[in-house]
Amino acid sequence: MPDSLSFNLLTLKKRATADEIHADLQERIDRLAYREEKYRGCRVSAPRPITPNKNGHNWTVAGFPDLPSGCFTEVVKIVDQARFEYELVG
Repeated sequence: MPDSLSFNLLTLKKRATADEIHADLQERIDRLAYREEKYRGCRVSAPRPITPNKNGHNWTVAGFPDLPSGCFTEVVKIVDQARFEYELVG
């Protein structure tokens, strides 16, 4: 029996267009804003394709237009989580 076992985990991502990912991101931000008022008005730009990185992410957002003070950290967390969940198509 081997001393250690290694597993290759297969990560399945949802395939979605930029518009679909953008809508999901904004819904997540809106839910956060519903719970905490300081996040009202937080927005992200639409996803754009990138060369897949070492984590397999094939998209990023171009920026955070007119981001109110105090939003950046939580919005980045939301985007990072979505990048693990979605593959950009089309």
